[in-house]
Amino acid sequence: MTKKHILWTLAGVLLVWALSGYFISMWFGKPDGGGTFGDMFGAINALFSGLAFAGLIYTITVQKEELIEQRKAIKMQTNELELQVTAINMQTEELALQRQAIETQTAELKMQREETTRSADQLEMQRQLMNYQVVLTTVNDLIKLKNSTIATLDMTIERNTKKGIEAIKAIAHQSHQRSRSLIEQDHLKQLKQYEKSCTFMLQFVIDSDLAEFQTKNLKKIIKVNISNDEAVVLRRLSVDEGNQHNLMLFNNFDL
Repeated sequence: MTKKHILWTLAGVLLVWALSGYFISMWFGKPDGGGTFGDMFGAINALFSGLAFAGLIYTITVQKEELIEQRKAIKMQTNELELQVTAINMQTEELALQRQAIETQTAELKMQREETTRSADQLEMQRQLMNYQVVLTTVNDLIKLKNSTIATLDMTIERNTKKGIEAIKAIAHQSHQRSRSLIEQDHLKQLKQYEKSCTFMLQFVIDSDLAEFQTKNLKKIIKVNISNDEAVVLRRLSVDEGNQHNLMLFNNFDL
């Protein structure tokens, strides 16, 4: 209710109260004295008291209805909050399930990565093994080629005919004599093919893509198949030719 409505209501009440004396005098006659005049307003006062009481009852009723409506509204809000809490709990559970799913996927990816790493390691080991087998087969063939080259040697050393490994031994013996520092030219021609087969075999092992322990094994195999006399002759050839690369190869293989 606005201020204007309140003022109009008060004005109406005062007007009714003021006019009540006039109408009572009209209907029941004029009062005889002051006491009688005051009693004229007893009825209107009772009327206003009744109206006030009725208004109080109405106000209480309206307030009761408002309280009921407020209670209903609060209950609806409570239900809505409960629904929101339920929705939040469901979202929390869903997030927990998603987190578990992500953790499971992460674990699976980790296992797959580890499996891939193991597979890659196994493939690398297989590749190295196959490569080693190929290189080993080639080295054995080169050792046979080296030995067959030695078998073709036919030299006259100190007026004696020397063939094969005996020629190598004789030249190695000459290399230990200070007066014979150089290999004779006619011997050198026959030894060039032998030297090439040996240095090619050593360089082939160095250039091969092998693990360190595999290279060490091949070096041991080659060293076993090259005698000390052969090593002396090979070094003498490289010294006479000034071939530092070959000398480094021989040092690498401890020849």
